[in-house]
Amino acid sequence: MNSKLLAAIVVVIVIISAVGAAYVLLPASDEPTDITIAYSEKVNYESLMVANDEGLFDAQGLNVTAKIVTGGIQAAEALITGSTDLAAMGDAPAVQLITKGTGAKIVGRFIGGPGMHRFIAYDDIVEPSDLEGMKVGVQQSSSTHGAFLQWCEANDVNVDNISFVFMNPLDIPIAMSTRQIDAMAGSEPWAVNTENLCGDDVYELGNSSELGSTFPIVLVASQKALEDKAEGIEKVLKALELADQFIIENWDEAMIDCANHTGLSIGDQSNCSGVQFYQVGFNATDVQSMTMTAMVLLEFGKISEMPVIMDHVDLSYLPED
Repeated sequence: MNSKLLAAIVVVIVIISAVGAAYVLLPASDEPTDITIAYSEKVNYESLMVANDEGLFDAQGLNVTAKIVTGGIQAAEALITGSTDLAAMGDAPAVQLITKGTGAKIVGRFIGGPGMHRFIAYDDIVEPSDLEGMKVGVQQSSSTHGAFLQWCEANDVNVDNISFVFMNPLDIPIAMSTRQIDAMAGSEPWAVNTENLCGDDVYELGNSSELGSTFPIVLVASQKALEDKAEGIEKVLKALELADQFIIENWDEAMIDCANHTGLSIGDQSNCSGVQFYQVGFNATDVQSMTMTAMVLLEFGKISEMPVIMDHVDLSYLPED
């Protein structure tokens, strides 16, 4: 091999080495992490609406696709079918989901509130037991459905004597106004919309505040997301933590954000949201609350076996602080 050819080969090797080294030193790609979240644009999901509107997902390097549903049970269904990575839902849909053996896990709670479920009835229904023989509208398998069953049990109401009308919660206020149903069980805005539409003909017969549960609203990840998008899940939970902090510190602005999605007046939004706490985490109280819900769901045949809640929880994605 002549000296000129050898020199040329050396130069090429040096250039390739230099390019390779430069490539290694380049910063990681700034491309955002794609992740899909199924949730409802209603009270109980303020953290998600605020995180979206205030750019908190973007700030975490996320490209979030919001899959908007009408309730937690639809969010659970989206997770089961693989059309979303994460799903936000209340305790009853979450319990029913984790008993299906899909590998989905709860990765955190971001909102809760003992009194978030309300039971509105016509004013000729005086006592809880007066619901027996009446028609009650509720979204089937929802967190409110579970809460209402607990409330009936606590108030010695025989649910076998109630005619349940399972319906889209959007339709509940109209059904009440025409007395197609005699009472409704719902979270917000379904309860306040019913009161606003029906006026003095209806009133709050009861609510979930005395049942000993905080009714956590949780984020559930599919098994595939747990395996493939761990960093994305961490970023989502961090964004929700920042959203909760924003709600607490900038209440009026946050209520405007949420009202734009829920359709409530800002005053009604503030009143409905005010019964909740805003904190990312998952603790013994959450476990106890979900266990209580699971016991009621099992008693009424909504699930076939009692789950050990912590077997279906992975807290490794929660913000360290």
